[in-house]
Amino acid sequence: MVRVVPLGSGSSGNATVVSFGARTILVDAGLSARELAARLTAVGVEPSTLTAILLSHEHHDHARGLERFAVKHRVPVFTAPETLAALNLAPRHLGAWHPFEPGVPFEAFGVKVDPFTIPHDAVNPVGFVLEAEGVRVGIATDLGHATTLVLARLRGCHVLVVEANHDDGMLVRGPYPWALKQRIGGRLGHLSNEEAATLLAATADDDCQAVILAHLSESNNTAALARQAVASALAAAGRTRYAMRVAERRAPTPAVEI
Repeated sequence: MVRVVPLGSGSSGNATVVSFGARTILVDAGLSARELAARLTAVGVEPSTLTAILLSHEHHDHARGLERFAVKHRVPVFTAPETLAALNLAPRHLGAWHPFEPGVPFEAFGVKVDPFTIPHDAVNPVGFVLEAEGVRVGIATDLGHATTLVLARLRGCHVLVVEANHDDGMLVRGPYPWALKQRIGGRLGHLSNEEAATLLAATADDDCQAVILAHLSESNNTAALARQAVASALAAAGRTRYAMRVAERRAPTPAVEI
């Protein structure tokens, strides 16, 4: 059985567990080490049994607990070299570090990993496609727009975890300074609901069994608006047979199981 469980999602911290039978991957570690351990335990995963941690980029809400958690629980870490440098970490700080390059697939202890470049204001950010047991899980959060490469990599996935960060109207009317609004809505910022809907309509094909909307803004979005935008676009594309989740911010989201 394959399980996908967001442990937390949003600017307060991002982490997602993907389990292929006994092989369990943690994608991002944006919660404190203590909170990561607590949420993993809450969803039935002992921290020390994790197979690996994959890190998408260096921003605090994706990497906050990485060093302390990885060292304490002796979990191997996979990052791009530039990401490790941006965190001001050396390989010796982690114990077991495995570098990767975007665009070069590798195997993490029996799980195939395809890291692909995404457009975001980080040093060398990536999304991931994970594959084992005949199931493909695509994860793309923190991207300002959907490139041709992103669309190509996400097609054919059984589970898609994609950000739907903001509603355009709420962002414009919201409390953020104008410079921050420009950054969020820019080409290296975050996907709006409509952009996420367009991406998913282009990638959620007949193989897709579940869609998880992630990284929703607490100030500039609602779960209802994100669901509506994506469901409408998928229906217009003739996609009706899938489960949908909106990732929780402060608690694990109910698992998607295949």
